[in-house]
Amino acid sequence: MEHFGVREKKAALLKVSILEEMIKLLEFKNLNDITVDELCTNVNTTKVTFFNYFHYKEQVLDYFVRKWLYDRSFDTHCKRYSGEEGLYHVFQTICEDFIPGKKIMVSLIHYYSKLTEKPAAIELSSYEYYLFNAKAFEQKVKPLNLQEVFIYYLSEIPSIHSSRYTDVVVQLLALMYGVPIQTHIMELNDMYPFYQRGLYSILRGNCT
Repeated sequence: MEHFGVREKKAALLKVSILEEMIKLLEFKNLNDITVDELCTNVNTTKVTFFNYFHYKEQVLDYFVRKWLYDRSFDTHCKRYSGEEGLYHVFQTICEDFIPGKKIMVSLIHYYSKLTEKPAAIELSSYEYYLFNAKAFEQKVKPLNLQEVFIYYLSEIPSIHSSRYTDVVVQLLALMYGVPIQTHIMELNDMYPFYQRGLYSILRGNCT
């Protein structure tokens, strides 16, 4: 087991606690109704400390994405899914919890739409990766970005030529962020049937 410093552990535990509290609050509140004061009170920290780790409350959602991606990276490392099955699984994990899953996606889209420049990447410590997924950390899993996860699974689909990967990834990203808006407007909670239909169309439309 790797040795973690006391300060590193304390900071990581607090950041994860803030993330967990944000997800909990999203189950019954919209992001606009969640305040930094509320988050800090609920996890017993100060606003000064909060802003040492996150520039604004929406950045906690970026932190959630990093955790989610580490789990998806572990899936590829363990070869749990392959090809089309892997892509369907990626989208299924977004929908595992109807309410927070959809709210997280809609909140992310709202957050990204307001950005005037690319946000600074959140630096993660080794202990944060350990807290995200201890088994993945112990197996020294390399954290992948979303495009790398998509391409990993696309590379296992013989009917899609590698020259199509960039275009397909763009289509997958459009699907990922488009469905939450569509279902939000339609006042539907379950996004997965829409993801299924979209994935089927994308994968069949890019076969050689």
